[in-house]
Amino acid sequence: MADKKFSDTISSAIGGAKETFGRAVGNEQLAAEGAAQKAQAQTHAANTAAQQQAQRTQQHAQGVADNVTGRVKSTVGAATGNTKMEAEGHMQSAAGSARRTVNQ
Repeated sequence: MADKKFSDTISSAIGGAKETFGRAVGNEQLAAEGAAQKAQAQTHAANTAAQQQAQRTQQHAQGVADNVTGRVKSTVGAATGNTKMEAEGHMQSAAGSARRTVNQ
């Protein structure tokens, strides 16, 4: 991802330079091509950032679900004397908490 982010940044900078140069020398076609290149790179970067945020949000939500399910499982296990279920619940809850923390 870092390589693509770098590539988008470079492409945006080059597009901006083309646009500026094209306007400076009166070449509207070059200016338009530069503006289009810059816009495309910025749009791609924004889409990539949105996809990454969506993945983090999904993982965070899964962590919340694991945390809650684990707490219920550990409570039921403790109430019924099922130590295996209680331990599994504690592990699932801890894993969910870790997933939530990583994906905040």
